[in-house]
Amino acid sequence: LADDLAKNSLPKLMTAVGNTTEKLNEAKASISVEDLISLLRRDVESDSDFLSNPIELVEEKKFPIANYGSASSPFYTALAIWVGGLLLVSMLSVNVEMPKGMYKPHHFYFGRGLTFLTIATVQAIVVVLGNIFILRVDIHNKWSFILFSLIICFAFTTIVYTLVAIFGNIGKGIAIILLVLQISGSGGNFPIEVSPPFFQWINPFLPFTYAVNLLREGVGGVIWLNATKFISVLLIFSVLFIILGTILKKPLMNVVEQFTKNAKKSKIIH
Repeated sequence: LADDLAKNSLPKLMTAVGNTTEKLNEAKASISVEDLISLLRRDVESDSDFLSNPIELVEEKKFPIANYGSASSPFYTALAIWVGGLLLVSMLSVNVEMPKGMYKPHHFYFGRGLTFLTIATVQAIVVVLGNIFILRVDIHNKWSFILFSLIICFAFTTIVYTLVAIFGNIGKGIAIILLVLQISGSGGNFPIEVSPPFFQWINPFLPFTYAVNLLREGVGGVIWLNATKFISVLLIFSVLFIILGTILKKPLMNVVEQFTKNAKKSKIIH
């Protein structure tokens, strides 16, 4: 057994020792004594600190916001304004009982629309004042926040009211579907880049996207170049729906009324 061990293992061991000796000689030739002393004198703790944190981050807040709740307030304020519009069209009738011969359909549309807009404006003011005085939201520019909320109220109320004025109960369903899509697709709580591709695609077409960004300007500090862009888009949404309501109110009025009567007869939809 000893002879076999000597014959088989000893040559391999001698070869390994020889290779190791060559490596040590190469290292000895390439590394000076001064380098070795310098390496031994290094501060191990400072080296470990560097390896654990190789980059020192310096944070500079351009638009500081006190807490997460204040940072989330633009999304929930826009949500409250939209839901307020939905509650209005659910409680109040968009139809006006007046002699049709004296007025044209767009007169009904604008007349009742002003009523909805007045009540919605009061709702928006209550929401904003609640943010400021009850919830104590950290708002950098309160007057801008109030102004932006009223602009959003005008846009949202116009959209929701027009949908219901034209399509009746179907319009309410469309407004609710838009609400659901906008909660996920507006980038209100999380960056839109982390959302699924579908919501990233619809993001530029949602009123919520511009409403939330506009209110963020009021909370963090207004950059008027951005604010003007968001306001312009919201006003474009409003004008488009006003034109839509003016054009489609007359041709769809009788159809919607008949559909509503048939729905009531079914005793399923009120």
